[in-house]
Amino acid sequence: MPPAGNDFLRLHQSLQELKKVQDQLARGPRQIQVRKKRIETAQFELDELEETLKFTRAEADKKNLDLKSKEASILELQRKLNGAASNREYQIITGQIEADTAAKAVLEDEAIEYLDRVDAIQKQIEESKSRIDDASNDAELFTKSFEEKAEGLRAKEATLKTKITESRSIIPKEVREQFQRLVEAYGPDAMAESSNGVCNNCFVSLTPQAKVMLNSGRTLFCGSCGRFLYQVDQFIEG
Repeated sequence: MPPAGNDFLRLHQSLQELKKVQDQLARGPRQIQVRKKRIETAQFELDELEETLKFTRAEADKKNLDLKSKEASILELQRKLNGAASNREYQIITGQIEADTAAKAVLEDEAIEYLDRVDAIQKQIEESKSRIDDASNDAELFTKSFEEKAEGLRAKEATLKTKITESRSIIPKEVREQFQRLVEAYGPDAMAESSNGVCNNCFVSLTPQAKVMLNSGRTLFCGSCGRFLYQVDQFIEG
């Protein structure tokens, strides 16, 4: 007696469930890698910020040194001004003091600007460290959660594989190799239910001859998409 359509349905459902489990097992490591990449990106950004901070601090220190040098120059000019021997010398020194005072004002603005940059970069660094901590915690929690689920999923995968191997005995020997190639290529989509004379994979109507073959319990592959066709019985037993 040929196998009932419901036997093929159960095999199809087992293949679908196996794919679902295997997808979950494959998805976990990919998601872990995404989280690791997120940490690496955040760490790279932090390294860049810390390098920028070093450079900006060095520039700020340089501006402060230039400012102190300019202040010392002004003090020295003021000392010389007090001892000017002539009106011309007095005017020359006064002009130098004015020029240095203007330059000092520019240096003060630049020094303040660099200090503001340092403060802004330090804030960015703290935010970057916080993002790394959050990303690391997320990766750790997800990895732990997946590893806990993976054990059960692997056990379920093994059970389903055994069940499918046993269930494949309902596939006629003469087409079993062809069926296996379809499963390797398409997974659960190797099988397709036929309802109302239509392949539910490609939605192409079967020929009258194909309908007769399927109704009589003969093995049939869809003439359009090549899937293994089966027809579900009216009443499905548990």
